[in-house]
Amino acid sequence: MSKRYINFVILPDGSSKSLKFKLSFFTSKLIAGILGFLVIFVVVLSILQGRLLYEEIVGKSLKQENERLRRYNAKVEKLEKELQEYKKFVIRVAQLAGVPYQAQAKNQLTNYAENMPSPDEEMVAFTEEKDKAPPLISDSITIQGDSLRHIPTGKPIEGWITQRFSMNLPGFGGMHPGIDFAAKIGTEVRATADGIVIFSGWDDIYGNLVAVDHGNGYVSYYGHNSKNLVNRGDSVHRGEVIALSGNTGRSSAPHLHYEIRKDDVAIDPENLMNTH
Repeated sequence: MSKRYINFVILPDGSSKSLKFKLSFFTSKLIAGILGFLVIFVVVLSILQGRLLYEEIVGKSLKQENERLRRYNAKVEKLEKELQEYKKFVIRVAQLAGVPYQAQAKNQLTNYAENMPSPDEEMVAFTEEKDKAPPLISDSITIQGDSLRHIPTGKPIEGWITQRFSMNLPGFGGMHPGIDFAAKIGTEVRATADGIVIFSGWDDIYGNLVAVDHGNGYVSYYGHNSKNLVNRGDSVHRGEVIALSGNTGRSSAPHLHYEIRKDDVAIDPENLMNTH
């Protein structure tokens, strides 16, 4: 049997000479096989490389997503903790104000309520801490005569203090520039000094709000009222009923927000409650 060949003729462009050569049929098949193998190898290698690159990208994306979820879960846990603390605070206010609340919430926080110190115990502890503290400027007020009637002293309402003055109170929205008294809706709110009503109306935060200018730089604020009983421009005297307590504005339970400002700076009202 004669050996078979494949003839190749190459005709260069613009030249009359041609290049001829021949390869055996077996050699041609071998070369074709090698070329085919190389093509397949390159394709497979490209696919593998692309897959590895894809997995790397997906891996980085999943890692970033996991980190984001971890931070999100941490924030959720923090918010949940603060929410639980806030629920405890709301239930405490409701208990003191005599307002009914859901039995389910009560059952969930019974242990907390049972372990809380009584109002008498809290007041004793607060009084002891206050007595140990150095006297503030407002503690040493000794103004006599007519001027004293224009300094807000005493309590504006009969009720239990549920939140005290603080410029940095974590867990309950930060700064609290006054004190809150838990009281049933409709409890009488009294002016703590003589003065002129400079505001009586609605405030988006304090709801029905009354503000009294006492002169000498003192202004007192009475917020979350159910009803204001005085109008702007009215003269009021210490002990006069100026509003009825309520739960208006940004309020979670019936109470009075009482605030004193001296020269437009919030001060602790408790420092003036026992001033004579």
